[in-house]
Amino acid sequence: MIKTTAPGKVVLWGEYAVLAGAAAGVMTLNTPATVAASRSSNDAWHFSSQGFEAEPVSCPANELPKNPATALLAAVLRHWGFGSLDQCGQAMRVHTDSSAFFQDSQKLGLGSSAAVCAATYRLLCELTARNPTLTEAMAIHRDWQGGKGSGLDIASVWHGGLIHFQQGKATPAELPPEWHWQVVFSGKSAGTQGHIASFDEWRRRADTASLDDLIAASTGLSVGVPNLETLAHYCTALKTFDDAAHLNIFTHEHTRLGTLAAASGVLYKPCGAGGGDIGIGFSDDPHALAVFRQRAVEDGFNPLDLEMASHGVVLEHG
Repeated sequence: MIKTTAPGKVVLWGEYAVLAGAAAGVMTLNTPATVAASRSSNDAWHFSSQGFEAEPVSCPANELPKNPATALLAAVLRHWGFGSLDQCGQAMRVHTDSSAFFQDSQKLGLGSSAAVCAATYRLLCELTARNPTLTEAMAIHRDWQGGKGSGLDIASVWHGGLIHFQQGKATPAELPPEWHWQVVFSGKSAGTQGHIASFDEWRRRADTASLDDLIAASTGLSVGVPNLETLAHYCTALKTFDDAAHLNIFTHEHTRLGTLAAASGVLYKPCGAGGGDIGIGFSDDPHALAVFRQRAVEDGFNPLDLEMASHGVVLEHG
């Protein structure tokens, strides 16, 4: 058996600013997506999945699979110009597990598509004796997203840990040791592509002074050692930008979490493109963070038990 594993991710700073060339801070999380392949018992390929629910499907080797559970796999093969599975060698049974990215059938917003894409790509490179590269993985995921996105999500899950990402390049980084953090699910799942399309349209027709300020704030966090003051300045710039661009980054739920955090002595920010998903609270006081966590629970929110993942995509032979 061959198994690949890739972590989740959270954007700490750089939302939208990264699309305009600024540096972003992205951290991987210990939410694994795994793709495992073992030899098929017949000449057909067999596919199944957990997390993203889809019916198991079998496919003749002289075709490419077409069901939702195999969409990323087929996208990788089409990128290579493959027209059938038999170009990958012997028939396999492939199982994708992204259940760590879901809770009660809700997608948490921890970067499941990037993790599954990276793990799938790495597995297929092994099956076809190709040399895996981050550049190609980013290109495949960008195609999958309709040509949108900066590539920071794939770069993050490829490297692991914390990275600064700017204009296609990733640099390893570290959080200040005094920072403690807590990721919270807002209760609403959100998509990315629609928000990025709205941002592109706004950027073409509007005054982008608020984006310039966001770029400066994001760049400041990525130069030298960040602190909670510079992060608070970034959060203010993000809110001003959101008010101007109407991307709904600060949803009602995230605003409420921000109020609970402030009352606990914690700095809180939404993470992602807008509409919901997750946010993160920061403090240099672990007790303050525990108080915030308890208040969030009492208010009906879902703090997630997560740690930073030190490794990116990994391949194992079993």
